[in-house]
Amino acid sequence: MKSLCMKVIGEEKENFLIERLERSTLNIYISNYRFKTYDNVIVHYPEKEEIEKFYEGMAKIIKEYIEYFFEKDIIKSNIKRNYFYLNELEREYIFEITNKILDLPDAKIGYKNRILTKIIKDYIVENKSIVIDGFSNFRIKKYREIIENIVEVSVFSYLDLTSF
Repeated sequence: MKSLCMKVIGEEKENFLIERLERSTLNIYISNYRFKTYDNVIVHYPEKEEIEKFYEGMAKIIKEYIEYFFEKDIIKSNIKRNYFYLNELEREYIFEITNKILDLPDAKIGYKNRILTKIIKDYIVENKSIVIDGFSNFRIKKYREIIENIVEVSVFSYLDLTSF
């Protein structure tokens, strides 16, 4: 049996994970406990033969979590940090353009989803638990670089649109 403990802070985040796990087609057992600071969502997977499926499934769920709870903040902070000279309305347009680009299929935007999934999978293969919020802040550098490149494309697109 393989187990993974996903540590989050807050009922909304815990419920997000549980809901995604319950929708999963994997043969898993889910338990959740609160220990001190963290809400722990623990997943048990009894099938040793198909362990790769387990890691892929967990990585995709954690990827969805990161996108849902962190991606917009990553974009906004990138825009604010690198394009501080633009006014608030211009930054909002860039944010909207970036989100539209991120909705495109992976093949069009540099394999963002596969890169994030691989980073997560590599981590959970080696570790029995993951503090997802901390992981999102400190372990997804390549993913953040892709987001930064997409924001840059959005800025150029916006500037092209406004140069008429």
